[in-house]
Amino acid sequence: MHSILERLHQVVENHLSTIAFASCKEKYTYEELWRAISSVASALTKSPLNKGPVLVYGKSDFYTLASLLGANMAGYAYVPVDSHSPFARVKMIIEACTPSAIIVTLQKELDSDLKALLSQYQVLYRESFNAEKPITNLKNMVRGEDTNYIIYTSGTTGVPKGVEISHNNLLSFTEWMMHDFRQIEQNQVLLQAPFSFDLSIFSIYPALLAGGTLVSLSREETTNFKYLFARLNNTEINTWISTPSFVDICLLDPSFVQKRHRKLEQFIFCGEELTIKTAQKLLECFPEATVWNTYGPTEATGSVTQLKVTKDLLAKYDRLPLGKAKPGVEIQIHDPKRRQKLSVGERGEIVIIGNSVAKGYYQDDVKTQAVFATVDKRSVYYTGDAGKIDGTGQLFYDGRIDFQIKMNGFRIELQDIEAHLMAIAEVNKAVVLPQIDANNKVRALVAVVVPNEKVTDEKQFIKYLRKRLILEIMDYMMPQRFVLMDEFPLNRNGKTDRKLLSEKLLKV
Repeated sequence: MHSILERLHQVVENHLSTIAFASCKEKYTYEELWRAISSVASALTKSPLNKGPVLVYGKSDFYTLASLLGANMAGYAYVPVDSHSPFARVKMIIEACTPSAIIVTLQKELDSDLKALLSQYQVLYRESFNAEKPITNLKNMVRGEDTNYIIYTSGTTGVPKGVEISHNNLLSFTEWMMHDFRQIEQNQVLLQAPFSFDLSIFSIYPALLAGGTLVSLSREETTNFKYLFARLNNTEINTWISTPSFVDICLLDPSFVQKRHRKLEQFIFCGEELTIKTAQKLLECFPEATVWNTYGPTEATGSVTQLKVTKDLLAKYDRLPLGKAKPGVEIQIHDPKRRQKLSVGERGEIVIIGNSVAKGYYQDDVKTQAVFATVDKRSVYYTGDAGKIDGTGQLFYDGRIDFQIKMNGFRIELQDIEAHLMAIAEVNKAVVLPQIDANNKVRALVAVVVPNEKVTDEKQFIKYLRKRLILEIMDYMMPQRFVLMDEFPLNRNGKTDRKLLSEKLLKV
């Protein structure tokens, strides 16, 4: 079995002049991609580094992609970090992963705080890479059970957790994507997700290993409707990969229909629940396209289930199934307290077993042992997701058994936000609640706060909380609404009664 980079090298040799990566302004061929990857790998190989991961700080652009793959070519796992992340989060990730080196792919000047932080590590800048002779000897590359990448997600204490994915995990996922979904010649694959979001692996590896083109959307395009629709209407895309929430935005544009986008042949969704309403509208607008619903947490390498969505299926269910497990994976439903397997149709915790399960949380044995295990020589991950399996083997999602949610495709630990709110001196207590609509999707976050002292100007106080919070959390984690209270109600156990708070405050 060839490694990912060995396969990519074969693709490069057969597709030298084919476009591998296309942004709104620039296009790069496979030959240029391999040369850029080689340049990064050469720079890392020449530097005296330990065997820690390589952190890559930048946008989701060509040079950042080359840096991720270049780190793997040199034998290092990569840690992708978005340049728009708050400084406090970047600092926590750097301190948590203790990188052997940091690659900065931005061309703009870094702020003083970030410069001071980076000065403590070995840093390689984009300007230091040159187009040396492409590497063909891949003896140092990541392979087998080597760690391929580490993606940091929200943690309950406010400190991100690094999910450690092996090369074999990623290879198994990529082969599944390349064989069990619709295969398209000269595939133009949408790259919407940032590299720090594992939805990006749905696009990167299946596209590149098949000689396709990654059609990349910039952050400016994904956050500005005018730019977004202009780009989509002037770009050919065959395979669409995104969260359901992102396609909901695109469906607002009357031009987002099959007649205008005749080459768009399939949609693949993950990251959050695909609702009946979204699926129905999509099939109406794109009747000739194939629509796939998938499910999988970061700890299970992208996705582990697959379901082809049809009109007949939509008529049969009130809530879409997640599908059946990929090859090499078994899904069970367990009692979350006793961790014993439940019968068909019973609701419990979704448990993933097999070759997609991650190695654990990087350098965090306590958190790893809490949700990862090895049973009969097979890797097991206890997801914290609630669900059931019906008599036909279809998996159904039924929310979280803890305080973790997904909104707009991003996984968010509510306690992560709460921890940062509680760190503000003026805050006594804080609870963050998800507002869920009739389609079972999280539409907003509501922060309920008990101040330390009586607040005379609520508007200014909330403005202050937002200003403080954005320095610590990602923008997608910011609550859309703040409610001030004198005290929280308690349940029989003396704990904050979240259910009662939700009933009082979250009327849709």
